[in-house]
Amino acid sequence: MTSVDSVMTSTNDSILDDRPTEREVRQAASSGDGTIAYFDDMRLAIPKSAATLGETDGYVRVRAVAVPPAPEGALTRHIYLLVRERGSQRWITMQAYDVQNVCVEGKPQS
Repeated sequence: MTSVDSVMTSTNDSILDDRPTEREVRQAASSGDGTIAYFDDMRLAIPKSAATLGETDGYVRVRAVAVPPAPEGALTRHIYLLVRERGSQRWITMQAYDVQNVCVEGKPQS
């Protein structure tokens, strides 16, 4: 999980305009060596994004993070976070600077 945490904490604290669906997120993460990790409202310290999502303490509540494979030679990649926004859940897209491979061993989940 350390590589997923590293990628997630390397964001630029700016939510991109893309509003992906659950299906789009799953397709992106399952194309190649991507992964999806689940959390119980893990607090992620990204104050600007937290304020945009209606949080008052500077933390975004993360239920899941989807990390698609980074394009070869890329310096950044898009990641997707399932977050709380004013009481409901939605996927947001952020830019991350950690482009390490996050492939996890094991049986793919459907």
